[in-house]
Amino acid sequence: MSYNAGRSTGRGAGGVGPDVPLSPVAPVYLVYGEESLLRAEAVAAICAAALDPALADFNQDRFDAGRCAAADVVAATRTLPVMAERRLVVVRGVERFGADDLAVLVEAVADPTPTTCLLLEGEKPDLRRSPFNAVRKVGHAVACNPLYERDVVAWLGQRARRSGYKLEPRAAQFLAAYCGTDLATLAGELDKAAAYAGAGGVIGQEAVEETVGRARVNTVFELTDALGLRRADRALAALHTLLEAGESPVMVQGMIVRQFRLMWLTREAMARGRGGDLAREVGVAPFVAQKLPEQAGRYTSAELARAFARFTRVDLELKGEARSPRIALERQVLGLCGSGSGVGAAR
Repeated sequence: MSYNAGRSTGRGAGGVGPDVPLSPVAPVYLVYGEESLLRAEAVAAICAAALDPALADFNQDRFDAGRCAAADVVAATRTLPVMAERRLVVVRGVERFGADDLAVLVEAVADPTPTTCLLLEGEKPDLRRSPFNAVRKVGHAVACNPLYERDVVAWLGQRARRSGYKLEPRAAQFLAAYCGTDLATLAGELDKAAAYAGAGGVIGQEAVEETVGRARVNTVFELTDALGLRRADRALAALHTLLEAGESPVMVQGMIVRQFRLMWLTREAMARGRGGDLAREVGVAPFVAQKLPEQAGRYTSAELARAFARFTRVDLELKGEARSPRIALERQVLGLCGSGSGVGAAR
């Protein structure tokens, strides 16, 4: 089968998620980007299209860059398939290859074997370097970047439809408000709500609230609302409730960062005179948008800029072991609210 060289692909036809060209299957794919769920699903789609399930065990090789030599990858791509149209060679974490291995890998990309599909996957490969910059000449580069806030509701609806469910708009908005743009968390919560709704059912807000947990959701909103109003006492109380209930510190941090990003976007929208339809402008549910002008007005632009610098430091602390996550988040809350006493000024 002849193959015409492809392109770098991003958003799919529905505007959310990556577009993965599979007809025909290309000889080379590069799946990259920071959104791990989209990368995993793109890889799964390519594997399913490239392999005959009955003969998959005989016609695939999988490698982890940094734990293998690129020469072994090239040799695998030159192996003929067993009683099938093609074989599949998957290499994960391609950004971990050093310069010497990348130079060897150029051969497999520049001169692909017609009976092999080479699938390269990584979070942040340098697209300016060979062989990554040559992929689109012979195949497809599939970008899996985080979704914008405004795209999350559409992504949830699309995902529900693929599974045979109808997701009510308010339920989608509720999930988006609770989970932000963390697609793995969104997918997990949607799956639980779908199981609650039953096969082929309609997923409404009641199903979402039941599976997520009303108390848990309310506490998350109590935390973000308290931060928006600079009430350190309320924010600390909500933070402690979430952590004691076993909530992930990383998830809590994600909700805090999202709240400040929304306040930043709100200030920008209002400065441009586009605050009339803030829900559409910022990309959130109306019940979230109605609170944002007051919350954004309690922080100056300089304070919001300092907040994002603080988030970077706390992210590093949460991933390390120098300090407990609880202490890191507590100090962050106090710093954001501008109070050393634990009680923010309700200005």
